[in-house]
Parts: sequence; C-alpha cells; structure tokens
Amino acid sequence: MSRPHRVAVRRTERGTVTAELAMLFPVLMATIVAGVWAVGLVITNIRCIDAARDVARAVARGETEETAQTIGRRAAPKDASIDILTTDGEVRVTVEATRSLDWPLFAALPAVPLKAQATLQSEPGEQ
Repeated sequence: MSRPHRVAVRRTERGTVTAELAMLFPVLMATIVAGVWAVGLVITNIRCIDAARDVARAVARGETEETAQTIGRRAAPKDASIDILTTDGEVRVTVEATRSLDWPLFAALPAVPLKAQATLQSEPGEQ
C-alpha cells in the first residue's frame, strides 16, 4: 500500500509587522500629544506660582496693587486673573488661568483650570 502524499502548507506572516505598526502609530501619537499637553500644563502652573509669589512679595514690601499687578503680568500666563487680598498684615494672592487645546481635533475637550496661591506677611511699617 502506498501512503497518501501530504502537501506541506506554508503559512506566511507577511504583512503582520505593517498591521502592528498601523495599530501602534495612533496610540504612540496620542501618547506623545498627551505628554506634550501635560508638560504645557505643568509649565503654565509654574508660571502661575511664580506670578503669585512675585505679586505677594511686591505688595508685602509696600508696592501699590497696580504696580504689583504689572509685576505679576510679566510672569503670569496672558489670560490669567490675579486677585490680591490684604487683611491684618497678611497678603494673599491668587492667580488663576485655564488651558484648553486649541487644535481642531481636541477642541471638544474641557479646559483645565489652574490655580496658584501665595501668602506673605507684610513687612514691618508697610501695614
């Protein structure tokens, strides 16, 4: 008796790397965009912190609120609000800003509110 003749079927994996890269590329790009966005938020928050500290220091040493606001505008993000509250020799400054992605694909995402506060005691003789 003769044995049946088997034909070896060879599977080819051509194109699998292309398919894997096609799936990986959008995920990689989204991760990069999210990372850049997060770094931008951190930088904006640091600018708010710096502005709050500078304004509080200026008011505590006796500068007028207008002058302190001008000093704070140099460090703060352009759309930030600066609030100054002086009570019982204590100066409290709050800087608030919001950030949103202006790119068309991300315009529907909500804006991220950022807030920084600085509190200092007024210098003697400046109360």
